Amino acid sequence: MKTWHKILLLLILFGLTAALATAHAAEGAAESVETVTVRGKVLEVVAEEQVEDPLNGESTVNQRLRVRLSEGKYKGKVIAVQNYQTSNPAFNIAVKQGDAVLVALELSQNGAITAAFIADHLRERQLMLLAVIFFVIVLAVSWKHGAKAIAALLLTLVLIGGILVPGLLRGYNPILLSVVTAALATGITIVIVGGWSLKSLAAILGTVGGVTLAGILALGVGKAAHLTGFGSEEAAMLLYIPQHVKLDIQGILFAGIIIGALGAAMDVSVSVASAVTEIKRVNPQLETADLITSGMNVGKDIIGTMTNTLILAYTGSSLQLILLFMAYRESMMKVINLDMVASEIVRALAGSIGLVLVVPITACISGWLLGRQRKS
Repeated sequence: MKTWHKILLLLILFGLTAALATAHAAEGAAESVETVTVRGKVLEVVAEEQVEDPLNGESTVNQRLRVRLSEGKYKGKVIAVQNYQTSNPAFNIAVKQGDAVLVALELSQNGAITAAFIADHLRERQLMLLAVIFFVIVLAVSWKHGAKAIAALLLTLVLIGGILVPGLLRGYNPILLSVVTAALATGITIVIVGGWSLKSLAAILGTVGGVTLAGILALGVGKAAHLTGFGSEEAAMLLYIPQHVKLDIQGILFAGIIIGALGAAMDVSVSVASAVTEIKRVNPQLETADLITSGMNVGKDIIGTMTNTLILAYTGSSLQLILLFMAYRESMMKVINLDMVASEIVRALAGSIGLVLVVPITACISGWLLGRQRKS
């Protein structure tokens, strides 16, 4: 077995081991609390009562349900559940007979159910179906390459779930951890999909170089702009996690920029490296400078469309926030200077700059590596 094969295998085993350890720790934490969440099915809507919302006095409907629990030590048990509603649809979970639901059970010290309420709809079946459709389409369009791409995707998720997230929860440096995770994910993905070659090496180095520079740029601008990382409710909730670890919330913001730009950066670097490799194959006499120029010319066309990629992605994810600002006619000066908005702007622009920098980095590296072939 080649050395890099052994290294890749060790990395995969390490990621799987870390992911399993994290899952066992989370399971143990869940068992120590007095509230558990289980799957269930609504057998019957017993009654729907018109009541008054105590918060604003408006009319709303509460449901009394019969629910059969479908897992755990309460599997098969039929319980009565009071499904409270409010006049605000954002907080309501309206259900009907036959719906699959998540039920939150409050337990006494002896394990008896003291209260139960609907925590949410059970959506995992629909998500699994969508995932299956995704896998089938990828395999149907590109059988062997599609299988490699799916394998690379799953291993990337193992790295994120087994290394990045547990490391962040243990208080490790978010920037360093995200760069290492990005490098491992990039190497695994590109080697699995395209095999090991000078083209792959150039694409890996170009991707890691681009996203690292994006993270450094975001870090510098973010600190200068006094971004706190508390631009969302989720970030504020991290202060109260049960691990009692002092997290670097600002660093996690910049780590998210690196991970968020990774996929698009890999796409750009592989495209440039592949183009330079093909040019070298067609004309082996080309020197390093000519190959770099060719790579830059190809990269310029890619930049024309890729600069929009992350900006449009972040704009789409923030569309509700944009609508709120427009609806209440907030001044542009106030909006831009909000922490949450400034964070998204830094995220989008720094990530896009990283994508642009991937082009010259990959072009130079691939041109230098392939240009040396004729002399060796």
